[in-house]
Amino acid sequence: MKWNSDRSLTLSIWCTRLAMIMGITCAVFSPRIVNWYIDVSGKPEWLAEPILIALLACCVPAMGALIWLHKLLTNIRIEDVFTDENVGLLRRISWCCFLAAFITLVSARFYLVFGLISIAAAFMGLILRVVKNVIQQAVIIKAENELTI
Repeated sequence: MKWNSDRSLTLSIWCTRLAMIMGITCAVFSPRIVNWYIDVSGKPEWLAEPILIALLACCVPAMGALIWLHKLLTNIRIEDVFTDENVGLLRRISWCCFLAAFITLVSARFYLVFGLISIAAAFMGLILRVVKNVIQQAVIIKAENELTI
């Protein structure tokens, strides 16, 4: 079995679906997970509520990003790559990263680890903006080439 781009794309789609399932599961069980973490780590009990609020607040942009990522991968599968729709999807995914970065930055006031997560989310958002700009330029070049006889 030879590894190729089609298999890689299929793996990415399935990993995205798995991440969606894990995200929903984590959201549903987050009160138990947070309480368990507080018990195991020996953190003060008052910290459970801010952590829970931050986790649940981050579920919204995370699920949005995963849904739009799945749509992007589906478009790539049907060889619909350099389109305005995909530029829009990348833009929305990057804004989800920035929203998660903001939520975790605010939450770092209560729990410093969220500050590190905020930096990672903002960096991911920045990378996605660069990729979006590259795809956007490719869309423009593709449109110009289609007008050329």
